[in-house]
Amino acid sequence: MGRKLEFCRDKALHTAMESFWQQGYDSTSMRDLAGRLGLHLGSVYNALGDKEKVFEAALKLNLEEHIMPQLKAMSEEPDALKGLKTYIDRVAVECSEPEKSAGCFLTNSLLEISSINENITATLHQYLLHLEDAFAGAIERGKKSGQIKTDKDTREYARFYMAAVFSMRAMTKLKVPVQYIDDVRNCTMKALAA
Repeated sequence: MGRKLEFCRDKALHTAMESFWQQGYDSTSMRDLAGRLGLHLGSVYNALGDKEKVFEAALKLNLEEHIMPQLKAMSEEPDALKGLKTYIDRVAVECSEPEKSAGCFLTNSLLEISSINENITATLHQYLLHLEDAFAGAIERGKKSGQIKTDKDTREYARFYMAAVFSMRAMTKLKVPVQYIDDVRNCTMKALAA
């Protein structure tokens, strides 16, 4: 039985990530997860741990499979401003069509999670640092190429950009008009290029 559970671990983590992403942390129970996997509840606990451990693993999986490839594409774009714009444009499209997307796993989780432990907090901080580092790298490249003024503080603007992205995603949850999302996107890009 142990081998079968190990074989199912990858599928189980993907299923958990999808459940947390679509339903949220509080609405995803270990019992529901076991049902979706077709396993006994005890088997899921033995293979994956408790709900907080599963959520932590799902966050890491989301970072590796969904966020890091997008950040890599942004950092590999020779035109730094274009890379930043492509990233925020993708977020704006995602936010303008919420019925076609589950939104951002991290934002969804942060908006509804009732309590998190120190390990999850550390994972979330690492997640945010990856975002900040990627935005800072693109901004620094933009400064070197002359697209972004050199007097702009790289980390300050990276955090501003990150806050704009989170704001757009949070506003989507509030079902604000799409124009609000477009305004945030446009002002963010103007702030970087001004």
